[in-house]
Amino acid sequence: MEYIYQLPLGMSSKDVSEKQHVLEDGLNIKNKTFQWKISDILSLKFDRTIVKQLKDIGEKPTKERKQIEIDFDGMLLIRVYNHGLLEQYTWDESYVKSDSWSVPIGHTRSRLIRHDFDKYKHLIIAGATGYGKSAILKMIITNLVLQQPKNTNLHLIDLKGGSAFQRFKDLSQTKSFTREPKEAKDILKTIQEQMKNTYSEIVDKGYEDIKESGKKERHFIIIDEAADIADDAAAMEVITDVARRGRGAGYYIIYATQYPSSQSIPQQTKRNIPARLCFVLDDATASQTALGQTGAESLPMIPGRGIYKNVKTQVVQTPFITNEEIKIQIAPFIRRNKEVTSIEKPKENRSNSFELEEM
Repeated sequence: MEYIYQLPLGMSSKDVSEKQHVLEDGLNIKNKTFQWKISDILSLKFDRTIVKQLKDIGEKPTKERKQIEIDFDGMLLIRVYNHGLLEQYTWDESYVKSDSWSVPIGHTRSRLIRHDFDKYKHLIIAGATGYGKSAILKMIITNLVLQQPKNTNLHLIDLKGGSAFQRFKDLSQTKSFTREPKEAKDILKTIQEQMKNTYSEIVDKGYEDIKESGKKERHFIIIDEAADIADDAAAMEVITDVARRGRGAGYYIIYATQYPSSQSIPQQTKRNIPARLCFVLDDATASQTALGQTGAESLPMIPGRGIYKNVKTQVVQTPFITNEEIKIQIAPFIRRNKEVTSIEKPKENRSNSFELEEM
């Protein structure tokens, strides 16, 4: 059912959106009326226990909750759904969009939302442990590798110990990998120098950005648990610089944390990364920090259920890919018997030099 309202002067659609959980709770107040299904009636046995059977059906708790979706196109639209989103959408190869930089973010009730890095650039991901943050990062990496195997360059910084990104360490697309905050700073500085050189090359040739230049390669700096380097001013300065200038050079940041705060997500970084994906958080303050609005604290405790904010805010259920499926999909891109890794370090008067570092 869709309800359409004209907003009175002085009220914004945001005022209503922030009360979405109140409206949903009001729609789901239990009442004493019987809500039988045909299957309930067909299951009845007409014997001496019929009264008890009817009572049990009437008292049977329902798992279905009505949910609402709020939109604004000049009029306030409130859509009431009798059924919620599915609790899981299993990833398959239909989510892969060849030669594209867009990755699946999540399903709404009507469509699949994708995040196009060439259009929206960077992405902030926040959420409590166990509710989908690491899972979506693994899915994004897998999709990028499958969609653009020759042009994807990954810089993986896993400050939770390396458990999530370890499986991607030996990918031919992985150019740098670390689990240590100190090494993370060095990697970020190297990336910054590469970005500066790429940006200068693009601008010097008269192009506005990487897309106009026709260059195919893109670099993805993926940081899981960014809070662990939040107190390193030099590292955060690089992240802010890449978030500000990387968009033109094809250097995109995916910045993830389970502890969203003004320290772990600095204001300058937030201003340069308007796209956000937020899973359930413990309070409204954390939601306000990560999303710029409340709402994440009221999400149901369902892994993968999140709020994607990019121009408009939408509740989504992210697709889930198993570790076994990831292993199968990335197997063709694993480097065997890897002994060394090269980290390009531009130096003065040595523009084509690089160092080999033993692993």
